[in-house]
Amino acid sequence: MTTMTRKNNNLIDYMFNDFFTDEFLTKPYMFSEAKRNGQVLNRDEDWQIVFAIPGVKKDEVKIKVDDRILSVTYDNNSKNNPFSFVSSFSRSWNLETGVDVNKIVAKHEDGILTITIPKPEAQKRVVRTIEVD
Repeated sequence: MTTMTRKNNNLIDYMFNDFFTDEFLTKPYMFSEAKRNGQVLNRDEDWQIVFAIPGVKKDEVKIKVDDRILSVTYDNNSKNNPFSFVSSFSRSWNLETGVDVNKIVAKHEDGILTITIPKPEAQKRVVRTIEVD
């Protein structure tokens, strides 16, 4: 009689075993990599880009707009700060036509960088209730 065995007893075992492999234990940086990419939130009135950058001072981050391309960069060439969790990053986004670049604001608080980009009037969400006659 041939016996067939399952590698995992259930979905939880499957997820747990595949998640905690030897590669996971040897590469603990895989979670912090995604945070540096920036999360883009599409809100009704604006877009927000949020970065987790613990240990980075606000004057060390460069944000610029050049021909409708928003760039956010940080490069830690100095080894003087052993408490910096981020070594360097650079991300760019194409801005929509009609975005007023003079109204883009950035805020750095408690290791979180938030860039707010107001949407052009044509792209703002409009909510309206229509009465039925």
